[in-house]
Order: sequence, then structure tokens, then C-alpha cells
Amino acid sequence: MEVFARNGYHASTISDIIAKARVARGTFYLHFRSKRELFTRLLVGLFDELETLVQRLDERRTPQENLALLRANIRGVMAFLADRPALLRILLWQAAGSDSEFDSRLSEFYRRLTERVRRSLHLGVEMGLLRSMDVEVASLGVLGAIKEVLYRVSLGEKLPAIEPLVDEVMRFIVHGLFVPGVAASLDSIWTGGAF
Repeated sequence: MEVFARNGYHASTISDIIAKARVARGTFYLHFRSKRELFTRLLVGLFDELETLVQRLDERRTPQENLALLRANIRGVMAFLADRPALLRILLWQAAGSDSEFDSRLSEFYRRLTERVRRSLHLGVEMGLLRSMDVEVASLGVLGAIKEVLYRVSLGEKLPAIEPLVDEVMRFIVHGLFVPGVAASLDSIWTGGAF
């Protein structure tokens, strides 16, 4: 991960990887047929782990429970990636454009993630929690906001610690998407110390 994050996929060599891992070339080839197979496994593992962090909102839950779940989803993804800067750089910088197979995997990952957000937004509209909106566009906006914050983290910019960072992203989402009365009542949850 560190080699790919530092050098990029194309500039990274098997020699770089085995030097960093402190293993012999033969040991590398016992586990991987190529640099491409290693990179693919890294991406697949990353995508699988990230997808397990995002749970679907549920109409059987209260608005406060769904809000807490939304925050847990955002916090889980942001903390997971912020704690793994090499993975974050691979995901945001190195995977795209590596080759058509990687581009396809990355596109599929973002498509599935966007679909989860879209379904949650649609459910929120149906429940009367969210304002009427174009859920396709809004789901891209939500993911875009989170990706930009993570991009800044990957650059090493000084941002707040994870909890205040997640709270600010939540405020942005809540005030941008929630019905005004609901957004105002949810503000009291923050000030009441629930978050």
C-alpha cells in the first residue's frame, strides 16, 4: 500500500514492493502472480471493508436512530480512511487511470456506494425527514462532500479531529437535505450532547 501510494501504480516496481516488505522475490511470487494481482487484491479488500461500514437506514427506526446511523456510517468511513493514509491515497489518487480493469472496479465501487446513499435519501424523503429533492444529484453531492474532506486529509491538511469533522459534515448534510423543522430539532441533539 505504501509503495503504491507513494509512487503510483505504474511507477511502482516489484523490486520496490519486496524491498519495502523485506521479502525475497520468490516469496512475492508465492503469493502474487504480478504487481497487478497485488494491486487488485488491495483494492478489492479496501472496497469490501468500506462496504461493511455502511448500513442502510430503516423506516422502522425513529428519525433520531436513523440520524445516528447516518452519522455512524459517515464516521466509520471517514475514520477508516483517515487512519489509513496510504489506502486513502490509493483510493483517491492512484486507482483511477491505472488501467481499464481498475477503473471498472473503482467505478463499480462508487456506483454501489452511491446507490446505497440514493436509497437512504429516497427513504428519508418518503419518511418526511428529507425535503423533496433529486436523489440522484443529492447522493452525488453527499459523496462528493465526504470525498473532498478525505482528499484534504490525504494531502495532510490540518483539519479538526475526527469527531468534530464528522459533526460538521453531518451539519452540512442535515441543513442541506432535511426538512427545516426536522433540521432545527436535530440541532438540539448536537447541543444536548448526543453527538
